Amino acid sequence: MSRFRCGLAAAGALLPAVCHGHGFGERYDLPAPLPYFVAGAALAVALSFVAVAWASRGHVSADAARRYESGLGTVPAWLTRPLQALSVALLLLVIVAGAVGNPFPGENFAPTWVWVVWWVGFSLFAACIGNPWPTIDPWRALFDAADALARRLGRPGVSLHRTYPRALGLWPAVFLLLLVGWIEVVFPDASIPARIAGLAGAWTLVTLAGMVWFGRDAWQRNADVFAIYFGLLGKFAPIAAAADGCGLVLRPPATGLLARSPLPPALAAFTIAMLATVLFDGLLGTEAWRIFDLWISARLPRLIDNDDIVLGTLGLLSTWALLLAAYLLACFVATRLVRAASAADLARRLAPSLVPIAIGYHVAHNFSYFLEQSRWVIPLASDPLGRGWNLFGTADYQVVLGFVGARVSWYVAISAIVVGHVLSVWIAHRIALRDLADRRRAVLAGVPLTVLMVGYTALSLSIIADPLVEFRAADAALSRTLLVRADCLVR
Repeated sequence: MSRFRCGLAAAGALLPAVCHGHGFGERYDLPAPLPYFVAGAALAVALSFVAVAWASRGHVSADAARRYESGLGTVPAWLTRPLQALSVALLLLVIVAGAVGNPFPGENFAPTWVWVVWWVGFSLFAACIGNPWPTIDPWRALFDAADALARRLGRPGVSLHRTYPRALGLWPAVFLLLLVGWIEVVFPDASIPARIAGLAGAWTLVTLAGMVWFGRDAWQRNADVFAIYFGLLGKFAPIAAAADGCGLVLRPPATGLLARSPLPPALAAFTIAMLATVLFDGLLGTEAWRIFDLWISARLPRLIDNDDIVLGTLGLLSTWALLLAAYLLACFVATRLVRAASAADLARRLAPSLVPIAIGYHVAHNFSYFLEQSRWVIPLASDPLGRGWNLFGTADYQVVLGFVGARVSWYVAISAIVVGHVLSVWIAHRIALRDLADRRRAVLAGVPLTVLMVGYTALSLSIIADPLVEFRAADAALSRTLLVRADCLVR
């Protein structure tokens, strides 16, 4: 059967010049000018700080995060092995499908599974429900199987347990997260099945070698970007592993971010990278980026190539660096207000409070994208290599796009961004109360960060709105004027 999928979901996130995660054929006509929405959202975040500061009067103990937990029982042992086997089988399927399957992304299982179902869908699941990644991580399962086999053969395992360099900390994971973001939004071949197979195979070799050299736990705690990324998202989720590791608990969302845990120096850089990658992905779909691209092509043509790789790379790194600098500046101002420890120490302590912002923007940017495009996996499951198979009888499933409209997407986006920032304000204040042990100092420490969050709220909503909503006449006229001026520069 021939299926033409020119609107492949992976291409939507990976090839910004073609389509974007929140791009629509339609636009939602806002009932009020966009600045009203932006100002209202920013005001809500600012007022939430006032409300939290007024309501939070008592000291926050170190184990406050566990106060509202209730047990959910244990995960059945008979379920773990099949889930691990399925995860490893899917990893192998991605590699095989990418290597020998149909080279067209729309006819191959690998792009849709990796970039839509796993990277976007699993991230949403880990943040909004719970993080099962430690159980189903295929690379961890492969290492554990090899380690168990070695022990059965009378050997002490496969790990050499070399000491992980303390100076490296989380920096390898920061670099790898930026690399994943670069592949997702800048690299022009990221949706090509063969490239995906190569990347999956390379990461398999790297991570297994890291586990063998440093030990599984040391590698996953410091350098395994996916274990760290999904682990941070899981701290926000309402379902989590119990403290003893033997069961599951139910808790209010975001309270897991209040738990005391080791905070590596690069944790702030990692959480900012979570924000920067998805923010830059949204920025690439805006008219402002198009104007900037035209301006750069006129002034610095050497930075422009056919796929905008150089400009995209500089844009991603600049977005991360600017956000990190703004966050460190806010923390520096906070230390001067409360005469506390260094800005770097405060930045590390407050880094978990940035996770809800990253989740909010992730939901805003990818909600409709995931619901629309993930359904391609149904026909692809029956024909993963694109060879005309029908293994499960679903190859003829018709995916009808457009059932999530721009109006729904806009209100989901604005709600997710505002709620994420409000929760971030609350978490930052609770952490400050816990670590500074003084209500007045905690309030003062939260002021600069709240100002930063208000600004980020306005910025993120403006970026989300650009391809999604219909602007008023004045906005449209301004945009046309800017485009004409940019075109004149090129000529």
